[in-house]
Amino acid sequence: MTSLIIVASIALMAVLIIATTSYRLFKLNQQQSTEVTRLQSQLSALCAAAVGTDNRIVKFEQALNQLKEHQNTFDLGQPEKQSYDHAIRLARKGAGIEQLIDNCNLTDEEAHLITRLHGSEDSGSQGLH
Repeated sequence: MTSLIIVASIALMAVLIIATTSYRLFKLNQQQSTEVTRLQSQLSALCAAAVGTDNRIVKFEQALNQLKEHQNTFDLGQPEKQSYDHAIRLARKGAGIEQLIDNCNLTDEEAHLITRLHGSEDSGSQGLH
């Protein structure tokens, strides 16, 4: 009978150990499931933000390309600054309107304006009407 009590005690202790271990594993599993769900939610939010950021980057690149095209179009439509600088130097040295037109690829109006603004005193008084 004592051996039966010992066996029953050992069996009861084994059942308690198994039950306690099972309960701890169950709780750990619940915690891990909650953590996995939370991490999945965060990952979804990050992915959504990344998609939004990608869309913004694409829009910025499109806007930048449009600005580059406008700048190139604007630059092509403008005479080079060097020709104006050269024309101003020539006008200060007393070059005539025809010389500015020929040497600097200026229009008649541009040559007249540069001569009036930057020409020598002699050519400036002649050009005014």
